[in-house]
Amino acid sequence: MMKIRKLMPFVLALLLAGALVAYGPTLAERAAYAVAAGQNLAAREQLAQLSKHDQMSELFRTVAKAVRPAVVVVHVKQKIEYRPPGGVPEFFNDDFFRRFFGEDMPERFRRQRPAPSPEEKAPGQPEPKQEYFARGLGSGVIVDAKNGYIITNWHVVRDADKVEIVLHDNRRLTAEWIKTDRLSDLAVVKVRPERLIDAPLGNSDNMEVGDLVLAVGAPEGLQQTVTAGIISAKGRTTGGGMSYQDFIQTDAAINHGNSGGPLVNMRGEVIGINSAIISRTGVNEGIGLTVPSNMVRSIMGQLIDKGKVVRGYLGVRIQNVDEGLAKSFKLPNMEGALVSQVAEGGPAEKARMQSGDFITKVNGERIRNVNELRNAVAELAPGKSHPFEVYRDGKAKTLNVKIEPQPEDMAGTFGEETTPGTAEASKYGFKVATLTDPTRQKYGYKDDVKGVVIVEVSAEAAEQGLAEGMVILQVQGKAVSTAAEFEKAISGQDAKDGARLQVTDRTGAKRFLFVSPER
Repeated sequence: MMKIRKLMPFVLALLLAGALVAYGPTLAERAAYAVAAGQNLAAREQLAQLSKHDQMSELFRTVAKAVRPAVVVVHVKQKIEYRPPGGVPEFFNDDFFRRFFGEDMPERFRRQRPAPSPEEKAPGQPEPKQEYFARGLGSGVIVDAKNGYIITNWHVVRDADKVEIVLHDNRRLTAEWIKTDRLSDLAVVKVRPERLIDAPLGNSDNMEVGDLVLAVGAPEGLQQTVTAGIISAKGRTTGGGMSYQDFIQTDAAINHGNSGGPLVNMRGEVIGINSAIISRTGVNEGIGLTVPSNMVRSIMGQLIDKGKVVRGYLGVRIQNVDEGLAKSFKLPNMEGALVSQVAEGGPAEKARMQSGDFITKVNGERIRNVNELRNAVAELAPGKSHPFEVYRDGKAKTLNVKIEPQPEDMAGTFGEETTPGTAEASKYGFKVATLTDPTRQKYGYKDDVKGVVIVEVSAEAAEQGLAEGMVILQVQGKAVSTAAEFEKAISGQDAKDGARLQVTDRTGAKRFLFVSPER
């Protein structure tokens, strides 16, 4: 009997094993299903509890409720005269115009343009001028309800004959006046201050990468649209020529019609004005650019008080440096802006600033690159002296520069400066020639340019910034005016591992390049 009792567990195990063999798959599936269903039910019960205390959604809802009454739609109307019977006005090809009115604007123009009557178009006569009213819309934000000031983009309202503001409650107000600043792409619109609600300007300097933000506007005409994202980067530029940029980058969805609308933080403060997108398709790809609120505040104040923006002027051409240039100039690092040219009679020359000076601080504030220096100088008060810390010959020194108002024609502040023989810098991959009358005529240089012109460039040399037609003015800080002088300088012991060149082009723009031997 005892033996049978001892064997019972083994017998039961055998019977269970047999059952699992016979019915295992079905039992296993049922057990797995029961577990999954239980987990799903538990998760849903947990979500139901969490949704009662959904702080993130509640935060977004509250910010949207606080900001949306201040966000407006900006309607513009512009009268256009045209003459070509089958074409479209040339300015439709303008980047700002197409970005604002849409890429299909030329085709819409052709469809809507009325054909001239036989009486209007006599044989042999030029096509009579006709009028076309272009309409577009953007966004804006009320930042001062008491005085009726609305901020939007310059490219939204530029050249408009009529601007109408649509408020959140669908009231329509006509702009009393508009003041714009093309270089920052900002505009102030004044309307009658009647039952307006504003959103305060925040401090964009306090925002950090990763902070939550909302964008509000009228993308594709869908007013009061709210999108969410984070700050992706700060201090962005697009390399857009003569403009002042310090963009905040965001992945909050921004599309056509969002231009001029606000980017707001989680306190409901406007920390930027949405200005542009970077996209291969023309629609949102997660890269939106916003003018920071601190720049908006400064520009707005000047436009309201003076009707224009007065910027400081230093009188230099500047460039960033690479590792080779930094080493060549004996710089502590690559953070700063290198002076490649000094305007004659400008503030920098009067303060004895020199080509080759490396600017690292303005008014005690660190300068990291060319864009930061341009923005810093623009904000300096004209007529006052400001300290500029520079590195020259490997040593730091301070120059006090009396800043002047920026000239109307910035391009004109640098005039066009820009014995037979050739020389080959074979290890660097390019060939130069002495400037003679034929080479000057070929490459478009005036008689006062002294240097050697590049006539051949290898692919590797081109990657380092060299191009045919450039004129080399200096090699390792030594002026060269003939091919023989160039060959002697480029073959010197101090240029065996690389050479610092000062170059210019036919526009007169000078800059430094550091070239390394080809490998």
